Amino acid sequence: MTYTIRRATPDDAALLAEHRARVWREVGDWDEEPMARQIPVWTAWFTEAVADGRYRSWIAEELGAAIASGSLLVYAAIPRPGSDSDREGRVQSVYVDPNARRRGIARTLMHEIVAYARTAPLIRLVLHPSDDARPLYAGLGFSALDEMGLRLGDG
Repeated sequence: MTYTIRRATPDDAALLAEHRARVWREVGDWDEEPMARQIPVWTAWFTEAVADGRYRSWIAEELGAAIASGSLLVYAAIPRPGSDSDREGRVQSVYVDPNARRRGIARTLMHEIVAYARTAPLIRLVLHPSDDARPLYAGLGFSALDEMGLRLGDG
């Protein structure tokens, strides 16, 4: 079977929220209950952020059903040597339905995201991959960066 890729609209916010919750449940080992409470929060945020362009998403569909999605959070950044851009991107919630995996769909979504990032242009893309997804991203040219993080709050 073949699938098609399309850009998400604000009307897709609930789907993007559900896919994000599935990623968190699979990778973050979160229980169903906290994710169910989070879905309406994400849906409201995605509706606004997709509409104003802060959040760019692509959806893979097959036979009229969404089987995958991948997103890009675009945010302000200080221009760096070698780039006049003042924006960076964080790849978010690349999700493929388990029945549709191992068909190159995530790779296709990532090609869309990278192509957008190059033409935007963005300074760089960052992401937090699952262990299973690391080979995919490495094959697309992603590598480890020299950053650290501090988690604030309980999330």
